Amino acid sequence: MSYDSQEAQNVGYACAALSVIILASRLLISRWRREPVDTSFFIVVLSMLVIIGRIITNILYLRFGTANEVLHGDQFSDDIDSPRVKVGSILVLLARVLLTAALWLQICLLLLFYSRITSGISWADRLTKIAWITVGATFVAIVLATFLECRPINLYWQVDPDPGTCVRAYVQLLIQGIANIVIDLLLLAIAYPLICLRKRSLSEYISLYTLFALGTFCIVVTVMRVVLTFNEDSSQTTRSVWASVQMFVSCFVANAPTIYGSLRVVRRKRSGQRSALGYANGEPLSRPSRPERESWMKMDEEIALTETVPEARDAIVAPPPAIISYDDYISPTSHPHLSSPMSYPR
Repeated sequence: MSYDSQEAQNVGYACAALSVIILASRLLISRWRREPVDTSFFIVVLSMLVIIGRIITNILYLRFGTANEVLHGDQFSDDIDSPRVKVGSILVLLARVLLTAALWLQICLLLLFYSRITSGISWADRLTKIAWITVGATFVAIVLATFLECRPINLYWQVDPDPGTCVRAYVQLLIQGIANIVIDLLLLAIAYPLICLRKRSLSEYISLYTLFALGTFCIVVTVMRVVLTFNEDSSQTTRSVWASVQMFVSCFVANAPTIYGSLRVVRRKRSGQRSALGYANGEPLSRPSRPERESWMKMDEEIALTETVPEARDAIVAPPPAIISYDDYISPTSHPHLSSPMSYPR
């Protein structure tokens, strides 16, 4: 399926806006909960900047045109050898690097999330280390392929003579797609202990398999992007549309578990504070009809609760002290450690 430049721009705008909204929501929830500023906070901020930079370069090269479109399309046939085509071709390289950075930053967020909730499981820790090494190595490989597939580099914006198929960047696309799929499979393997560690309720299994389905959906989108790009002879508009879709899907999958878990923690804290306040006011505490089961986000929630700031802990109202009743027939001397509520005449 082919797309024109305007359609590719509209899809890019929509996907970038949704991705930034997701990331901004995560930051706002984090600040609202007064969570400490950690590595994931800076990764989220960097992701927002990268996505904004990518959509800017994306819009510019779609408007300027590229050597690939001039050679294999008919939209920019009048702009051969124009400076705009050269600038557009250079911006394509930058956009590919920014796209890779955006995707790999979301992978880093997922790795931090999984490494936290599977901490202490030896084989999961080993897989996490392997995944970190793979993330770094594949990112370097993709960036090198982006700039070195055409040698010398000026072939990327050369139109006459024909520079060949290197301007279609098939190698870069394959390396990026295969690396993304391999890392997604590693992430699913790291998350597997969430299912096999203990028995869970039906709702918990549904939540867990939803998480696995989202990870699988990322793989499906990556495969579709590669296949459709090859079917359209690496049309730049097709590459742009599916790159934007993949960026949004990765952003959603990487941040949805943390946002969902944070909202659950907030809800549990408010429920606990209301219960403690009602107890302090002499109101009976309501008991659940059945024991509360741990959710699939339980491990992450417990970590968040142990990191609650002092102000939040002080806000919890302590229950009143128990009232000690004294029997009139018990002499004060029989319990010297208790103070007498009244004095006795000698």
